[in-house]
Amino acid sequence: MTTSKPPENFCIPDPCGQNFAQCVSLNSNYTCQCKYGYYFSNDNCYKGKAFPGFITVRGNYSDNVEIVNSTEYEDVFIKVSQFFQKALEGLYGYKDTVIKEIQSLKESRSVSQIRVTVTNLFLENSNATNVTVSSAVEMAINKSENTYISSYKVAKPCDVFPCDPQTTECVGDMVPECKCKSGLEKTEWNDYSCLVCSKDCSPEANKYCAIERGVPTCDCMNNFEDKDGQCVPCPVGFSGKKCEDRTELILIIVGSVFGATILALVIAVSVVSTRVKHKQNPEKKNLLKSGYSDTDISDDRPSMLFPRVQTTSGHANPGYQPNNPYDMRSTNRGHFSGRDYDDLYEASREPRGFRMQNRY
Repeated sequence: MTTSKPPENFCIPDPCGQNFAQCVSLNSNYTCQCKYGYYFSNDNCYKGKAFPGFITVRGNYSDNVEIVNSTEYEDVFIKVSQFFQKALEGLYGYKDTVIKEIQSLKESRSVSQIRVTVTNLFLENSNATNVTVSSAVEMAINKSENTYISSYKVAKPCDVFPCDPQTTECVGDMVPECKCKSGLEKTEWNDYSCLVCSKDCSPEANKYCAIERGVPTCDCMNNFEDKDGQCVPCPVGFSGKKCEDRTELILIIVGSVFGATILALVIAVSVVSTRVKHKQNPEKKNLLKSGYSDTDISDDRPSMLFPRVQTTSGHANPGYQPNNPYDMRSTNRGHFSGRDYDDLYEASREPRGFRMQNRY
């Protein structure tokens, strides 16, 4: 059985010195790179001007082209470096072109496109700009006899600046900076990521520090939500993490509906009971309308209703005709003037009851 030999590390011992330069081991060589905005020269890093960009390279490459110590990566590295040295040698202060990343963009099985992210470095006092650099590169592409490099596009500094996207946000134009996300802060040994929670991430601010997969996150405590960087209490009816639980809101709505329904039923029963209580018996109402009195009726014993007797005693109208049949004059009343009802009639007892008869 044969075993693959691990690639040789050309960065041991460190050939780039001890002045913040990083050694990158290729397949058969190495390169020294400084942090963004600095170029390497004479075992040291010097501040300069950086002009990042993207170029498109045509060629037959496999996925190994993205591996730094592969032969394909080194092939692209050498060809791209030679191209920019020729394209930018006419601009004052050009020092180096650093390859930051190589990505394979396959079009078919036989032909693929490679996107290479580069940073062109110049002296700090150089008069070069993005416009002059882009014009020089495009002119070199048009004059080239081969089609190895097909296009060039100016990139933003944050496109190539190595900020940790999980803990920082890249800000700035010419000089980018990795700004920590809310509740996080940087350590002394890393300027591109924020790996610890800040002092503001505390229970006093309704926050806590959570670490997931080695990445710290400052979150709001339960029953609080983030509003403009502040953890405020959840609205009424909401609870839980980020106030996403609506159980209380549902209970409030259901309780309100049931409460309103019960209140409506109570009011309806009260109204119906009041109406029934004040509603009179139709037969009693008819008797009252026809002239009968029920003032002496008792609810706890049976009673009889008698017609009211109306007289004309003291009536102011001489032509008034009484309704009471007992007050109407008889045709024989003139013969018995001055006599009362008791003088004219007397009660006669019969087997079936009483009847009135004339005495005379």
